[in-house]
Amino acid sequence: MKKIVFFLLLILLFLCKTQNVFAYQDAFTVDKIIIEGKIKQNNYKERYIDIAFRKGFEKLLRNILKIEDQKKIFSTELAIIKSFIQSYRIVDEQEIEGKYRVEISLSFKEESINQFFQKKGISYSASQSFETLIYPIFIKNSELQVFSGNKFFEEWNKNKEFEGVNFILPVESLDDLVFIKKNKDDLEEIDIQSLVDKYEIKNSAILILRYDESVLNVFIKTDFKGFKKLRKIDIFVKDLDNKKVREETILKLKSIVHDMWKDQNLIDTSTPSYLTLNVQFNKPHNLKEVISKIKKISIIKSHNIQELNKNNAIIKIKYLGKIKSLENFLTQSGFGLKIQDNEWNLIING
Repeated sequence: MKKIVFFLLLILLFLCKTQNVFAYQDAFTVDKIIIEGKIKQNNYKERYIDIAFRKGFEKLLRNILKIEDQKKIFSTELAIIKSFIQSYRIVDEQEIEGKYRVEISLSFKEESINQFFQKKGISYSASQSFETLIYPIFIKNSELQVFSGNKFFEEWNKNKEFEGVNFILPVESLDDLVFIKKNKDDLEEIDIQSLVDKYEIKNSAILILRYDESVLNVFIKTDFKGFKKLRKIDIFVKDLDNKKVREETILKLKSIVHDMWKDQNLIDTSTPSYLTLNVQFNKPHNLKEVISKIKKISIIKSHNIQELNKNNAIIKIKYLGKIKSLENFLTQSGFGLKIQDNEWNLIING
């Protein structure tokens, strides 16, 4: 009898909390913004904090916008940027020998950012970590370099420019080397997916880099969670033997691969979609865990529990972006997902 009463109270609690659509606004947070400079004026702290606000805004844009869209709004006025800030926290602050150093963490108002992007006609990528296997194959004047001597392979991860992005290089393999040598002249045309299929990482990008007479011909084959894309670009590079030039070229290549990932996960805030989830759980208290996981998914903007019983809940959600992105978010959040006859069934155990 006590268990029945407890369950009924649990139902009433959640129905009261969710009888209206829950509008969950998760702020965009940017960490590790570090500003350093000389102490010159009385208001130097305020000046450096303002610089940190702009730097944080630019960092957010690099993380969620494609390169072509970043350029459109990098010059946004500081007053507008400040209006987007929900809160900031000084993580560390030092004054040593006439120099000032501050590290802050910034949270931006998601709704304000959304409205700003809408006015500019810009879609953004759901802010999330990105991990991919990166396989650079370098051919210089017909000379193949895969592992040994391949500066793109050796130097790819020397600098960590992208927060939340993890590039994983392949393990040196004799079988790979033999295969690539055999097909050196036709790598763009043939299926080379076998080079990355043996890894458990769900995302991969193979870069075929041919350098001849100051032009780096780049052919990229990506497979991001089952979605395959090709891209071909030419980068004019005067001297790839120069370490600084290589560093800049690698940064450009990283940006292109990251851009291809963002393009797959773009969100148009002006066109939300709706979906009904059938959630199954073993114990009544698991419903709290279900709701907690749903709230943490950034592209889900609201939810409403429509039906509830002991081991099942029907939840209607409002979300932004592509349905494949929603599927990925749900599975990454720990749900078992089965889609059958357009019905989305989620399972949570415990």
